[in-house]
Amino acid sequence: MVDRPIVLSLTKMHEAGLSILRSESQLRMASGTAPEILQKEIVGVDGLIIRTGGLVDVALLDVGNRLKVVGRHGVGYDAIDIEAATARGVQVVYTPGANTQSVVEHVFAMMISLSKLFPKVTAALAAGDYMCRTRWTGREIHGKTLGIIGFGRIGRRVGEVAHVGFGMKVLYHDILQAPDDVEAKAGAQRVGLDELLATSEYVTLHVPLDKTTRRMINASSLSRMRSDAVLINACRGPVVDEAAVAGALNEGRLWGYGADVFEVEPPPHDHPLIGRSDCLLTPHSAAQTEEGLRNMAHGVAIDVLGVLRGIAPLNPVNDPSEVAAQRKQLGLVPLGTFEP
Repeated sequence: MVDRPIVLSLTKMHEAGLSILRSESQLRMASGTAPEILQKEIVGVDGLIIRTGGLVDVALLDVGNRLKVVGRHGVGYDAIDIEAATARGVQVVYTPGANTQSVVEHVFAMMISLSKLFPKVTAALAAGDYMCRTRWTGREIHGKTLGIIGFGRIGRRVGEVAHVGFGMKVLYHDILQAPDDVEAKAGAQRVGLDELLATSEYVTLHVPLDKTTRRMINASSLSRMRSDAVLINACRGPVVDEAAVAGALNEGRLWGYGADVFEVEPPPHDHPLIGRSDCLLTPHSAAQTEEGLRNMAHGVAIDVLGVLRGIAPLNPVNDPSEVAAQRKQLGLVPLGTFEP
């Protein structure tokens, strides 16, 4: 019997994933996510699982010379150097769809809360000001125009809920045109970014973080938005220039801002948006639901262990055939198998 592979996890996860990893691998929990810690603990490891902490860069990959797979407990994989992993024959997997509903519900919670002035009125009520109820007026989201930037799994589901549940007009901007049936389910129309920003009362971001999306919402793009618009960011913090958002709110050029992510995480104590009554901010917790955590943990465990058995992953980030070609070119042995 071949020894069970060693899997290092940088995150605690739902028992749905941990139980599988314990039974079919030698599971180790990282003692920290700082580079100097990980470079020591990655030695001799076959599989690595990360969540939001830890950087998988060239330095770590070179030290982890037994590493065969990196699993992302979640969706965004900007903390992983995909090109370097591929060149070293390391498969990267993630869990798309596992937290879609959790994030979608979070988006609508923010849209509704900001529209009904919840941050403002709950703070006033806590201070003993009951009569704020008649001084301030919110609005409904029903029938308003929603602009979705990034029309992938989450963006499409947001569009469906907006269209069917709230009778919203749905616009989307994406580098690719969605299939006709997908557009029809969300009543969605693809438009240019300028048109979306200029016409939407609600704008929600669902793009990956890369060089084309970093700070795509900045002073220039904010100046093209309606002054009564609500902006929601539930994808990646650096997609938004937070200082520019604060400026737009200060000048009355934006109704409200909701975000589950920050440019720097955790955010600094003097963050310009935390504590404002026109903002609703949460600590990267949109997927922190029983269902989302269970789905992500189970999905990443199954794919990481599958790759270590030589099984093609269900949710690859890099191309398995490209990995195989790279490994052959570098003279590395194929991905090993093991018996639990």
